Amino acid sequence: MSATQLKEIHYTICPVGNATYIAVKRNMVHEGMQRFGITPVLLQTLDQAYWSAHFDHHDELLFREGGNIPPLWTKAKGADTLLIGLCILRQKQCVITRADAPFNSVEELRGRRIAIPTHPNSIIDFHKATAEHGFKIALQARGVSVDEVESKILLGERTFVTNSWNHGPWSATADDNTIDLDSVGEIHALNTGEVDAAYIKMSLLQAMMETGKYKVLLELSADPSLLMPINNEFPNTLTVSKKLAGEYPEVVVAYLKQLLLAAEWAKTHRDEAAAILAEQNYGVVSHFFGSYYSDFNENLTINLSTESVTALEGQKRFLYDYGYLEKNFSMKSWIDDTFLKAAWKEIEAERQQ
Repeated sequence: MSATQLKEIHYTICPVGNATYIAVKRNMVHEGMQRFGITPVLLQTLDQAYWSAHFDHHDELLFREGGNIPPLWTKAKGADTLLIGLCILRQKQCVITRADAPFNSVEELRGRRIAIPTHPNSIIDFHKATAEHGFKIALQARGVSVDEVESKILLGERTFVTNSWNHGPWSATADDNTIDLDSVGEIHALNTGEVDAAYIKMSLLQAMMETGKYKVLLELSADPSLLMPINNEFPNTLTVSKKLAGEYPEVVVAYLKQLLLAAEWAKTHRDEAAAILAEQNYGVVSHFFGSYYSDFNENLTINLSTESVTALEGQKRFLYDYGYLEKNFSMKSWIDDTFLKAAWKEIEAERQQ
């Protein structure tokens, strides 16, 4: 079927560092679709009935790049999607406590309370799963069983289905880099003494550490004893509707090509890329630089490497074991690398002209 019959595609992006956000902000996705006469449309600008597709992928015209928990959950429920790319962008992930806490290590969390935020009204509680997996990795790395700590469930009301895709509950701006940290459930619980430790990452982590009121018990992402600090954004996932991919493969290739070119641009435009991704991460540039590693701009390229697939397999195993997935499924049957290979082939051909 010719791509000229398609008038628009839809895209959605999680508020985590990725090439899609750069490609959209630099108008690259729109430029890439021009030759087909196709308009890329942000999912959250459509009617509200579409918004939940960010989590359940019910939109047959949808590309999604972002956290891996929703697409894994969706695939386990039988959604007709394809996994066409992954990306491991290292971010600082820490187990933290108050600066005045009378302990300084994860080992000393035995018998203490850890924060597990939960949002029962959400389509898939990725926030809870992320905290549980983060703590599991941290505790096991220090020889502590999850049964030796008390999981303190913190109920939240957010559904995460919103059109405010670039404004988080703890957003900072270039004019005002202050964040109301106490409005975040697990941080409030930490401040009041309801819990003894929380798992925090990304720009929110840096904003907390700048206050001097907290200390790190373990930085998962920097610990050499850990094989992979897997979380919702490690790795990022790029999925597409199987129907869209089957009927318009050239459109999928063109879309992927723009993400690859955006990642290539970031390699030589580090500061500009940081400014774009800081906005995506609900923070300011200083927060971004403090929460990601210095080579972030070298690691935005979409791939399907063994390391990335292994990390995602580890996340799938955790989600299945903890009851988040209805059933297990074959990762191999979900992955389709033909689009990524074709996109790179086009880029290489253009470079040789």
